Amino acid sequence: MKKFLERAGLRAVPAMPWPADSPDVKRLDVLVAELFPDMATAMNSENADIADAFICFLGECYIKFARAQWFDYEWRGREHSFYDHVNPALRWRFDDGGNDADEEVTAWSLMESVAMSSKYEEGFSSVAYDLRNDYARRTGHTVT
Repeated sequence: MKKFLERAGLRAVPAMPWPADSPDVKRLDVLVAELFPDMATAMNSENADIADAFICFLGECYIKFARAQWFDYEWRGREHSFYDHVNPALRWRFDDGGNDADEEVTAWSLMESVAMSSKYEEGFSSVAYDLRNDYARRTGHTVT
């Protein structure tokens, strides 16, 4: 994660999710679009270190803002995971209108979503939006 933080010019994950108009979000959108314009680039072995650092960064964001936990999802082959023989995923619980529900996302699926949004330089904005919503559901505090 430290490698990505340094590349992004961040000291740490902030105490609260980034507001939609945050200069950090705009800068991260540009950086993520450069690094991961598509899944082929993200999955390229030459990008393994920075992809891993970014995945760890995203995981830390979900842990901090959604109280997520890492777990090992079913491994479906290397074409659906950034790692050999392991498929890390995040799971968090939220109250969905009176019904507790679990949300799960694999690192691969999260990166796929980021890469698809990167076409429009919104790769990190899409994640930041979800993080703000998950944080608001969990805490009752809206971040604008």
